[in-house]
Amino acid sequence: MTRNKQIRAVLLAALMVFSVFAGSIAFTGSAAAAPAPDSINLGSGAGTAVSLEAGPSASISTVSVDDNTTSTDTLIAWVDVDGDGILDEGEPNASATSTGANAGQSLGSFDLSSVDAGTYDVAAAEDTDNSVDYDETANTTVADQLTVTAAENPSVLSAIQYPTGVDASTANLEVAFSESVTITKLNVTDGDSSLAEVTSGTKSSHTFSLSEINTSDLEVEYEITDDAGNTMTGTKDVTFAPVFVGDSGTANNTAYKGSNVAVVASSANTDVEVTASDEDNDYVFAGSTGKNSKVFVFNTEDRALDTYEFDFGTVDAAEGSVDVRDLGLDVSVDDLNITDEDDLEGTVTANANGRTVDVVAVDSDDDEVASQTVELDGQGEAAFNLGSLDSGNYTVEVTDSFSGVTVVSDSVSVSKAKDSSSDFGSNVVTEQVGDIAEITVTLEGTDEADVMIGGDDVGYTANVSVTDGNDDGEVVLLFNTYDAGNPASFDVDDSDDSVSVTSDNITTGVSGLLDAGDYGLEVATGDDADNVGTLVLEERSTDSQAVWTAPTGTEVTEASDVYDAIEDGNLTQTDSVANGDVVVHQVVATGLEGAFDAESFDDLTGTQFDVTVEQTNPGPNRDAKVLGINSSSATVIADGENDTYFIVYDLDDVSASRTDSYSTGADQFAVEDDDAFNATFTVLEDGDLADEDENASAEFEVVAPELSLGDDANVSAAAEQTLSGSASVAPGTALTVRVKSTGDTQPRFLKTATAYVQADGSFSSAFDFSEQKEGDEFEVTVSVDSGDAEDASAEGVVGLVEETETATETPEETEETATPTEEPTEEPTEEPTEEPTEEPTEEPAEETTESSTPGFGVVVSLVALVAAALLAVRRD
Repeated sequence: MTRNKQIRAVLLAALMVFSVFAGSIAFTGSAAAAPAPDSINLGSGAGTAVSLEAGPSASISTVSVDDNTTSTDTLIAWVDVDGDGILDEGEPNASATSTGANAGQSLGSFDLSSVDAGTYDVAAAEDTDNSVDYDETANTTVADQLTVTAAENPSVLSAIQYPTGVDASTANLEVAFSESVTITKLNVTDGDSSLAEVTSGTKSSHTFSLSEINTSDLEVEYEITDDAGNTMTGTKDVTFAPVFVGDSGTANNTAYKGSNVAVVASSANTDVEVTASDEDNDYVFAGSTGKNSKVFVFNTEDRALDTYEFDFGTVDAAEGSVDVRDLGLDVSVDDLNITDEDDLEGTVTANANGRTVDVVAVDSDDDEVASQTVELDGQGEAAFNLGSLDSGNYTVEVTDSFSGVTVVSDSVSVSKAKDSSSDFGSNVVTEQVGDIAEITVTLEGTDEADVMIGGDDVGYTANVSVTDGNDDGEVVLLFNTYDAGNPASFDVDDSDDSVSVTSDNITTGVSGLLDAGDYGLEVATGDDADNVGTLVLEERSTDSQAVWTAPTGTEVTEASDVYDAIEDGNLTQTDSVANGDVVVHQVVATGLEGAFDAESFDDLTGTQFDVTVEQTNPGPNRDAKVLGINSSSATVIADGENDTYFIVYDLDDVSASRTDSYSTGADQFAVEDDDAFNATFTVLEDGDLADEDENASAEFEVVAPELSLGDDANVSAAAEQTLSGSASVAPGTALTVRVKSTGDTQPRFLKTATAYVQADGSFSSAFDFSEQKEGDEFEVTVSVDSGDAEDASAEGVVGLVEETETATETPEETEETATPTEEPTEEPTEEPTEEPTEEPTEEPAEETTESSTPGFGVVVSLVALVAAALLAVRRD
């Protein structure tokens, strides 16, 4: 190293040492000038941590420091928001000139409205130049921590309406807040108008007094501000409790299951204990009226029907109770599957009447889409109609307005309706004038259609509406052409369906019966016809009459009874009727169905037709008998679909007069044996059904009711012995046949059986005489079970069983069947043919029973079949 370099190094080292020494002197001198404050006080005691809520009004009202000097320096304190220990611009601070008292020096307040939630240090310092300098670093003291909590907006915890008296005429509505608030607006509204309002006040709850109970949905609109300046606006739904229990013992203490009970205490946040009374009900609940509220809401939705008791915490003897009952509210929907063209209809029921019920249709998004308010009638019922809805799934929610009890229906499916159309089952309907035409209307996508019959060109027009009530897509419209101008001439075949027509819908130039001809048909589901057809009305006719007879006492009231009697053989066509039996006139004629449907038989007789049964053999110098046939003496059965009409009467029940036509005012005569009659059914020219008289006639003779037995009633001592005879009474008549021993016959016997008269008048009955012996004598008696025929009897004797027939037949069979056995007779050597007459008797019997399979016996045949089957199985 050169000397110059050595000198330069020494000088640089000296400068470094001097600079360090000079800096130390300067630092020591500043600290001595202004010591730091002793402590900081944030209004809650020196050294005590402070916590407050963030918000527009967040602040510390009093900040002070303890000065440790008597000088008049500037004191400053600040919230060290960024935590660097230095007063920065924007950090909350307060300052004042020291009084030099070395005691608590007030600096003013901290505005903390801009400070977010968090935990911060608070620092303080003295400044000797009597000014507040940012980036202050000298002589600081750090206080305990300041905690700023997150802002919490005030809220409405509950809004509860409940009655104030047992008569439930007035109400209180308590609104409880989450904290003490300043009220700017507190308004109770039903959605349309304000019921009560306050606009000022600072409180933690408010109770409105209402002049009446409001069962509609209420809400509270509010604007409130808490102590930190946090403001909240909004609405709160009001809970409605129709029943209340007070800690003073007052209550209207009957509640329907599903409703709310307001349990009202004297002070807020009161403990409430609920206990069920029934020993089988173990329900117990301990709750509270809640923060800032005096009302505990007890919901009965899931509670059993019982009496519940309420204990209000520490209040002596402050107990109340409420009985929970079942309102029985229910809802039923008429049809769970409808289209968007159908109305959603149903019925609401309950165990109480006069109640107002809200009915609401709710869609799958829980939105209310239709509503109706109904009132239950004296039976506790009400029908509702929510109109048509768009396609989708819905439920019907029903709420009892006062109790709040709610029930929900099953799901209702609404589908989009198909394009509606209608048609006729047959485009051509043919009937006779006066009959009832059946016009079948088919429907698709709708249950209603309009039908037009006729038109201006035929002088008759009818417009009717039909409704398919059972959703089978069909309505059979019945049109009575006998009384076409009368709205009552239209009907439907199925009682579930319906037809609507008024006299205004019918235009006609005739008073009743339509003329024969073609009548146009149109059917429509809208303004235009969907399809057309033709109703062909042909001329009517009177065709025939036949006479039938049935046993005495036979009752027929419907066409099916007549046809059943014919099938059973109890109704027989005849020209001979036993006196006392039943007569049936069968008249075949078209065009009478409508008349019989519109009017009674008696009203039609003499106006539209006559029924005359007149004697044809009155005898010399006597007028003919005319039978009185009317609804009192006869039953008239109309089978209009088959154009057949039956007039039924018992000869014992009719009387006769010897007049031109039957007259009740003339002398009356009975029908006698051997009377002969001509029955004539006449459709009258003077009526509406014929242009000239039309007749259909049949004749019959009245014969004496008689029974007879053959002269020879002898039988053999064997089973199945037939006793027979004949009768003039109607086929099907039940007879009792009795066989009773007579003379010295021992042991005595009595046999009975029932026989029925056949179509040819014969009867027979079989008896078992196998227990009787030759020579036994007996008497056979036959009698009618119902009727006037006298008994018939005959004598009989039991004889030997005839064996000659068997003896004569056996040799013949033997000769025919013995041919195969002639050669084998030589083989037996043990028994020569000593008795030729016995062998033929036995052998043919054996051959006869075994000859069903030639060459084989039954057993052999079976064995062969089994063997063949086994062989087939083995081959498989």
